[in-house]
Amino acid sequence: MKKLIITKKDNYEYTLKDMDNNEYQFNIEFYNIKNNPEVGDYLFMSEKILQDNNSLLSFDVLESEYGRKIENANDDDILILILKEEKIYLKRVYG
Repeated sequence: MKKLIITKKDNYEYTLKDMDNNEYQFNIEFYNIKNNPEVGDYLFMSEKILQDNNSLLSFDVLESEYGRKIENANDDDILILILKEEKIYLKRVYG
């Protein structure tokens, strides 16, 4: 997983930067969390998602009925969101 910092946010448009200063832009929607991430918060995302060239992403809580069933902690569809001192585990949902 790559550690990414949110450097810009405009509604659902997020600009992310990794530790090698590579920038990524995604339209990301987060479901069933209290607070959406802001500039300065961190995401841990799989290389596979970063390389998919899919600019539209959606994430929901692990317990959600939507998305694939996560059976492995190393699953590429897992996203870790770090908001201030809170760590939230999410899974990618499709459609």
